Amino acid sequence: MKARVKQIILDKYLLENIDTHDEFIAGIRGNVKKKTNILVGDLVEVEASSDIYMIKNILKRNNFFIRPPVANIDNLVIVVSLANPKPDFLLLDKQLVLCMSKNITPIIVINKIDLNVTIDTKKDLEYIRNVYKKLNFEVIEVSYNDAIKINKLVCYLKGKISAFSGNSGVGKSSIINAIFKDEIKKAEISEIAKKTKRGRHTTKHVKIYSDNDMYILDTPGFSSYNLYNIEHNKLKDFYPEFSNHKCEYLDCNHINEDVSSCAIKKAVNDGIIDKGRYERYVELFLNLKEIYDKKYK
Repeated sequence: MKARVKQIILDKYLLENIDTHDEFIAGIRGNVKKKTNILVGDLVEVEASSDIYMIKNILKRNNFFIRPPVANIDNLVIVVSLANPKPDFLLLDKQLVLCMSKNITPIIVINKIDLNVTIDTKKDLEYIRNVYKKLNFEVIEVSYNDAIKINKLVCYLKGKISAFSGNSGVGKSSIINAIFKDEIKKAEISEIAKKTKRGRHTTKHVKIYSDNDMYILDTPGFSSYNLYNIEHNKLKDFYPEFSNHKCEYLDCNHINEDVSSCAIKKAVNDGIIDKGRYERYVELFLNLKEIYDKKYK
């Protein structure tokens, strides 16, 4: 039987049968656990004897994360708000780099679109539209209490596993609650507690909520992180706006090179590549290079 790990509760695993969508609790064979730490989102093979289920194999992952400990994400829903808090564009760019490096589809969600209309919020909204939308990133404007806008977002989540990310206060939980209408989440949490005879506080705070073929991963772990497993000289590969510009030197990192030989710097000067995105690229590059130098020099 093939199943998906939806929640880890102490030494037990809440699984969902891929074919029937039935949920059940399983243990794991010691030899499997020794090889690899099992993660929420893993696809596993399960064997059954009477009413006892055991995980016998972890299937190959499409992607995985150390923090938070999850696997096989299709979408990263990056939630930003226009005010309280203002958009953190450095964090947004980090998350887009993460998606590009992990073969994950980013969906930028602008929440609270109906609130706090000021000169600054209008400026930030236009910036996201003009910069990120033009790079072919999906940008969806929502308000958690607007069912039509929420349903538009849901269309992108059907048949996928999606993780939500964003600063504290941007409204991730409100959007998730609006998607599931609260009752589904409460019912699932209650059912998990009933099956395990344990309360919700025994979980590892990573869980997947589902509604038919839509899976939402609820975890605080994407909100703040450093880029890992990305070398500084590979960072440029994860900026789609760089791909149409060829520098004189193939190994150009677009940092210290002269503008006459760096097509990226020339494109920034000409207003073709957004200056803010480029400046944040430089900041991330220097941070990654510092980490590299400390590790290897």
